[in-house]
Amino acid sequence: MTLKQLEYFLAIAETGSITQAAEILHVSQPPLSLQLKALEDEFGVQLFERTKRGLSITQSGRLLEQRAQEIFELINQTINEVRSKTVSPKIEIRIGTINSVSNRLIPSWIYTYKCSYPNVDIQISEASTTDILFYLDERKIDLGIVREPFNKAHYNYQQIYDEALNSHESDCFVALADPGFYAGFESDTIPLSELRDFPLLLHRRYISMFTKYCRSCGFIPNIICKNNDVMSLLSWAKAGIGIAVLPYSSSLLNTDPHLVKKDIIDPVISSKIYVVWNKDVELSAEAAQFLSLISQKPGSTSERKTGHGQRDKKTGTT
Repeated sequence: MTLKQLEYFLAIAETGSITQAAEILHVSQPPLSLQLKALEDEFGVQLFERTKRGLSITQSGRLLEQRAQEIFELINQTINEVRSKTVSPKIEIRIGTINSVSNRLIPSWIYTYKCSYPNVDIQISEASTTDILFYLDERKIDLGIVREPFNKAHYNYQQIYDEALNSHESDCFVALADPGFYAGFESDTIPLSELRDFPLLLHRRYISMFTKYCRSCGFIPNIICKNNDVMSLLSWAKAGIGIAVLPYSSSLLNTDPHLVKKDIIDPVISSKIYVVWNKDVELSAEAAQFLSLISQKPGSTSERKTGHGQRDKKTGTT
């Protein structure tokens, strides 16, 4: 039995056809059939049953398929381990981020960072704030980029400054909708109380907070669509289903110039974006450098909390 025979066998098992396997492997069918027969003769068992519909793998074939996959995985692992003895160790930063940051800010951050640290690999996972905090707790990521509200007492955190916000530095909530919903509202702002009778579209994690604000204004919001994805909210608003209520930075993902955006006032509802990391885990030097890059605010010092407001021994900052 040779590795080449196992490679041929796995291709046949995957496609269920000698013809298709031959095309994938760029070999002719006769040698493939001969190698399969040689394997079956060596093991003394039938690895495939020949039917009118093609090849059906047998129980013995399933066992060989599993073992062959394990053999190739072990070979790859061995190659990587041997190479690691002679090459510089691979450095990796694992980052979880919400969608609104991933689409707009992450690309420029990575470009700037890779200019200084070309040998560092960056893994990005897009998820909700809830899932990102779970990944952080499970040590599956090094840094998380999330939006409040979240329990700040559990993490080290630092606010992220978004230049796109300009006057919306606090990332206030806006109402985004087809212009037909705003008949009679000429201003760029809309009081929260004016949303009383409109059908609203909202991200699930803001429902409790938003409803609390609405109750303080004397009404319960008419939320007709709820989901966990900003892009869906924008699509629903584009379809004219209702008014999407979302943070200003999330509204920047909208690509439809037809939709009208108004700042919600009286009261202003805001939500900041933070980078968070575990209190009991020491960041690598590379992760600390990335943290420093994304949390800088031009001309000022950003808010950083490490639990007690003292010097952060894990990143070397205060």
